[in-house]
Amino acid sequence: MDKLGGIGASEIGKLFTRDGMASKGVKTLCVEKCEEILNGEKPRINTVAMLHGLFNEEEAYNSVVKVFYPSARYRSSESVWIDSNCWATPDITDEENSLVIDVKCPYTVSSFYKNLNNLPSSYMYQVQMQMLAMGYDNGMICLYLTSNRVDGFGNKIEYEIDINDRHSFITILKDEAIQKEIPHRVDVFVGMRDTLMVDLLNAIEVNDSEFFYIHKEKKITRLKDKSNPFTWGGQIVRNGGIHYVAEDS
Repeated sequence: MDKLGGIGASEIGKLFTRDGMASKGVKTLCVEKCEEILNGEKPRINTVAMLHGLFNEEEAYNSVVKVFYPSARYRSSESVWIDSNCWATPDITDEENSLVIDVKCPYTVSSFYKNLNNLPSSYMYQVQMQMLAMGYDNGMICLYLTSNRVDGFGNKIEYEIDINDRHSFITILKDEAIQKEIPHRVDVFVGMRDTLMVDLLNAIEVNDSEFFYIHKEKKITRLKDKSNPFTWGGQIVRNGGIHYVAEDS
């Protein structure tokens, strides 16, 4: 199935913040997902933290997870669909123990302890969605502290900390209420996304030269930066795959 415009487990926490489906984060996500569909591609992962996690999660599996869960399987590229608009891609699954494990790889001591002492709620929702997708009863976060420093030959300069001290397994208990709510909130989100898509499809496409001169006459703001992107129909322009509001100065 096509993932463009849909919600994966790594994003589901954005639908469960304090303001729920009325939050600015959800509205911003609507813009981003519409642009995914219109541009025909998902944005590339480019943050240091995300790339560090991708590069090191298999190391965490081999060095830590397999030691304690020998029947666990590394499978971070295999997505499991919940419905046509949402899916989960567990890093590690263990069929014997009905277990999903999501690996997080902080690269500073401070961020390791920050996550250990106050696990972000988005991690919990991510694992709940992974359990839902797999039909498993048990979930965990594996925190694996590993360095992002390298020597002149590109070899990692690892922390001189015992590996048993720089990892932790955090249990995530199954929450049936949350798991029931996940597909409902995704459905609500898709309705919001499709409503916004009508305005974006009517946006005026402008080339770089036209966009340059529009800036002289109008106040230009990225649509995703607006507090409510749903109120700007008729004032939206598109340049380079990004949508902007062009207001009278």
